[in-house]
Amino acid sequence: MTATAPPSVVVFDPQTSGKILAERIKARAKPTDPGVTISEVECKNFPDIKVNTHTDCQMVVNGVKRGYRATFTQRDGHYEIKAQELTW
Repeated sequence: MTATAPPSVVVFDPQTSGKILAERIKARAKPTDPGVTISEVECKNFPDIKVNTHTDCQMVVNGVKRGYRATFTQRDGHYEIKAQELTW
């Protein structure tokens, strides 16, 4: 009998968490329209990622910068993306 390794735990650091989240969002972004391209994702750094907290992100979609809010749900590290007006 072999044991499976426990799932890796991501420890978020205030200095790097925005970059890690942006990389995850870009890696998982799957536009439903074939002509949509996401060329950049950036998230502000934040000190803590807990359920029901959020952070601001922006994406460059087809050459246009758009703002999004990532709200963390269910358990640490899972998030929901919703459009918002804020960009920087």
